[in-house]
Amino acid sequence: MSRWIWCPLLLLLLPLGCEVQAQVENRVVFLPGAFQNVSISQNETVQAVVSRIPPEVAFITLQFHTQHRNATLSYTRMPGLGLFLTAVDSGLLSALQPGQASLSLFLSSPDGDTVAGTGVILQYSSTDPVPGACNMEFNLDIDPNVYIHYNLYETTIRFAPANLGYERGETPLACDESTESTTRWRLQYDIYQYFLPENDLSERSLFNGIQAVADVQGMVENGRRVLTVLSSDMSMAVFNSIPGQGIIFSVVVRDPLLNTSASYIPAHTYACSFTSTLDGCQTLGKISTKFFFTVAGLAGLFVCFFGHRFFKCELFCMGFSFATFFFFVLITRTTGLDYDSDLDLFRRSDAVFWVTFCCIMLVVPLFFVRWPREGNIVTCGIVGAYAVILAVNAYVYTSLSYITLNILKRFLNNNFSAAFTDVPFQAIDYVLITVWVVLGVCGIVLQLYRERSRPFFPPSPYLMWLQERERRKTNVLDPSHHFPPLANRLLARVRQLTKRMEPAGEHTPLLL
Repeated sequence: MSRWIWCPLLLLLLPLGCEVQAQVENRVVFLPGAFQNVSISQNETVQAVVSRIPPEVAFITLQFHTQHRNATLSYTRMPGLGLFLTAVDSGLLSALQPGQASLSLFLSSPDGDTVAGTGVILQYSSTDPVPGACNMEFNLDIDPNVYIHYNLYETTIRFAPANLGYERGETPLACDESTESTTRWRLQYDIYQYFLPENDLSERSLFNGIQAVADVQGMVENGRRVLTVLSSDMSMAVFNSIPGQGIIFSVVVRDPLLNTSASYIPAHTYACSFTSTLDGCQTLGKISTKFFFTVAGLAGLFVCFFGHRFFKCELFCMGFSFATFFFFVLITRTTGLDYDSDLDLFRRSDAVFWVTFCCIMLVVPLFFVRWPREGNIVTCGIVGAYAVILAVNAYVYTSLSYITLNILKRFLNNNFSAAFTDVPFQAIDYVLITVWVVLGVCGIVLQLYRERSRPFFPPSPYLMWLQERERRKTNVLDPSHHFPPLANRLLARVRQLTKRMEPAGEHTPLLL
């Protein structure tokens, strides 16, 4: 069969294989809505080609994602000022000209290393909003990207305002000349987040998540809308940092008048670094961390089942935990140490939050004033079982640790009240809640059964000291009467260094 017969057949079969396109040397073809895996070798520039663009498309976005290595996405082969973006989640928006049916963008590795990632192009009509078209903060002229910054306490996302859509070849509307409903000020921004599987830092998991939420429909169906920002508000949002947990953030801009929408470029974070040793994702599973929490878990297990029986041990564990918490807060607040509560009333007002927190801490002990032994045993069961959960968290990630971590972060960071404290609640969390309840109930029941015939509490050390002192005064046969005072004993020890002392005799009285 001649090649002239093969060519039409290949053109007919091409749409059937649009899910994955092969990369040919330094050139790769993107098809609308189809993800394309791209590998960029060092000192290489890959040409990303978009062809056969329909005439009703007014602009397109090309997004490219890697897990933790930067990639450069540029309008030109040689990246120029304001014409490229280097990031792990990068995207460019291209407004099309009349008659334009193809487009080329360029991918390269800025650090000289081989970079592998996945990308997709999305097409939009003239009635759809243009993400980042009113950019006044970032480098690109039109910037559809979501920028993420994180620290120990919070993760902040920022994005540039959008503009209304327009036909090919037309001049876009001015951004800030008017605030009428016919301008970009009617646009609204829905901020979404999508949690990756817990305890999963794999590249495959990330790419599956990116493919699930890359466009408007995918994010609306799979993500969770946490906030709607108006054009008059600041184009940013603050979230609770969850080190080791992958989260994809995206913004969907909507035109309520035309009922149209467009998606910004999704961006992801693990709130930790794959390359840094200070906040590295690998340090989350360090041996020292596992050892510390394992010991804490064993101590919690002991307190859960035997805390009231060994009352002094319980006091030591509880006091040590409180002192550790207090001094960590004190040291962190006074030095440069680095290392689902979304109700607006509590999130935005520190006074309301801390008053409520303190009231709960006072009400619970007051409830058990009438039954002090039972209250202490219940506390041992709950706190001890929770310590076991924290020990498990050192090996398998669980969101239950943020019951205490969020309180600690609010102690340490003055601005943490503005952060959204959403955490993923997945299968492992349900399992550990069950373990927490079972351990707590078993520990409480066992201690109540064992202590039913014993005194409520052991005597206090002060009372025991008073009784011992009284006994020594009245018991003339007590050997302690024949020991010299501490000061005399110390002085005698010093004298022995220069002179040998003769034995002073027996230490116990003779029995008559």
